[in-house]
Formats: sequence, structure tokens, C-alpha cells
Amino acid sequence: MASSFVLSSILAAVIGLVTYGIPWFLAECFPVQLLWKQRNGQPTVRTASYAGRTALVTGANGAYGSRAATLFAQNGVSTLILADVFDCTAVKEKIEADLRAQNKTVPTILVWQIDMMTFAGCQKLLQLLKDNSKTVKYLDHVLLTAGILAFNRRESPEGWETTLQVNYFSTALIALLLLPCLEASPGNPNPPVLTFVTSFGIYPAGPTMGLPSSPEQSYLKRLSNNKDGLAQGHQYGRSKGLLLYFARELSARVAAAGTKVTIISADPGSAWTPLTNPNQSKLIPRLIMNISARDPIYGAAALVNGASAPATANGQILHDFDTASYPPFMNRLSGRRAQKRVWDETRREFEGKVPEVAAVYAKLEKK
Repeated sequence: MASSFVLSSILAAVIGLVTYGIPWFLAECFPVQLLWKQRNGQPTVRTASYAGRTALVTGANGAYGSRAATLFAQNGVSTLILADVFDCTAVKEKIEADLRAQNKTVPTILVWQIDMMTFAGCQKLLQLLKDNSKTVKYLDHVLLTAGILAFNRRESPEGWETTLQVNYFSTALIALLLLPCLEASPGNPNPPVLTFVTSFGIYPAGPTMGLPSSPEQSYLKRLSNNKDGLAQGHQYGRSKGLLLYFARELSARVAAAGTKVTIISADPGSAWTPLTNPNQSKLIPRLIMNISARDPIYGAAALVNGASAPATANGQILHDFDTASYPPFMNRLSGRRAQKRVWDETRREFEGKVPEVAAVYAKLEKK
């Protein structure tokens, strides 16, 4: 009798796991269909010509940023701005040499070095834009690819864990600072586009992104005050989750304020790059990458397409040629509350350290 009860309990548990547990896990933490679709996707750049337009790419020395910059140039962009903490002169020279070898027009290419580990470094990008206003008359496409993957916890000079500093805070600040500068060139039929880079890593990090139990406790500080090990392993996904919250809120406020700018989040998929190569030594990350990784040129094309999206795509997530839904935890009431906390706490941090951003926030509140 007892053994029958045990067997029945085990069977019920197995049925429950198969019926509810595994589908929940796949939907919330590991949407394998999404990975597989991206692995087999081979997007190409949709826009026939970027003639007369200006594109700015952060992280332009990286695997995706350098390839995205190259694609803009190969498709006729007139002015190209390469921004990175590293000197992108070699990227510039390769783009120019390849275009000359193909008898194509070489754009004006500006190389700017900025340190996104500090807010002052982000402000430098805005100052460079102002200093080069005679060359950069329009700003059609901003593609924010800059990011880091840190396996050991460190703090930035601003007091935030470095992954959150670069991937979230500095990227969000650059977006706000550049927002008033975005203006479509005369030959561009669409409003200018500001594009954030999102990631599959948000899904496994999702269960760790719940709000603190106390409303007085800072949500951002709780995520930043992590420890090495598993918690640090989730920081990349957390940083991208925060950025996706910010992007969704920003897109809604831009639309409400009547600002003619399109805010997009684009997912390049997975690829083995200098950023992800350390995962070769880690079993689970390596297996995930082997399921999903593709040539980074396809991810770069997906990002360029995202940065060229029409106004109707405002607030959407773009995967290759398709739109994708937000992660389930973001669409729940708790996710909406977290988004509001992210926006409000980020605003307090920025306005306390970067006074000129207050004017941008004020404009976003006008309806």
C-alpha cells in the first residue's frame, strides 16, 4: 500500500514536471526555439543605400560593432562615427581600403575614443558631437553595441558593478544625451533610429531580477551589490534586462512626447567573439553557445536592420527580420513595477551626477 502511494506520488510529480515544469522553464528561462531560429538565420542588410546619412556606432572595435560599421559603409553611408574605449583607427583603415579596392565611395569616418566606465566619458561623446557639428550635420542611426562581460566583480568609479555600469548605465546615459541630437538627413524617409542591443542572456537571468521586498531598498543597488560566482555570472543578463526595461520606457515616453525618434532593441543572436570566448572553458555556457552560435556578420546585419527600422517599430524587439515579444517576466505586473523603479532610480542617479540630462527628462514628460 505504502509502495503504491510512493509510486503514485512519483508518477504525479513526473507528470507535473512534464506538463508544467518543463514548459515553464522553456518559456521563462530557455526559449530554445528562439536560439535555434537565430542560429539558422542569415539576415542581410535591407536598406539599399545609406547615401547622405550619418551613422554612429559605439563599441565599434568589437566583433559586432566593427562589422556593423563596415555594413553601413558598404551600403553607402556618407558619414560614419566609430566610438570605443579602444582606438578604432585600424577599423577605419580597413573599411577605407576595402571600399577603395571595390571602387566604392569612401565615407567620412570619424574615430572617437570614450571611456564608458564613467559618466564623464559618456559626456565626452556628446561634446565630440558638438565639436564636429560642421561635419556631422545629421544623425540618422545610433547603434549602441558597446558592452562588457565580466567574470569577476569590480566597481566602476561611479560605484556600480562594472557590467551594469557599461552595459546599462553608460549606454542609457549616452542614449539620453544623444536623443536631442538625432535628426534625419533630407534623403532619409524615416525618423532617426536609436538602437539598443539586447540578448538571450536576459532569460536565464530573469529569475534573479525580482524586486526587493522593501520599497525603501534600491532595486539597482541590490542588483549591483552582487557577489562573485553564480550571481556575477548573471550580471550580463541582468544588465541587458535593465537596458530592455529602460528602452521600453524610453520608447513609450518618446512616443507620448511626440518626439520623432524611433527607439529599438535589436538582438544579434550568439556568436563566438573575443567577448564570449572565455565561455569555451565553461560547460553550460559552451553548450548553449554551440546550440546557437553563428557567424557574427549575420548578427551585425540584424543590428544594422534594427538601426534602420521604420517609425512603426518603435518600442519593439527585432530578431533578424522579425519582431519578438518581451520576456514573460517583463510583461507581468511585477515587471511593469520593476520597469518604473528602473526608470525612476536611474533618473535620480543621472540627474545627481549629470545635470544637463535633466532637460532631456523634462522634454520626455511633455505631452
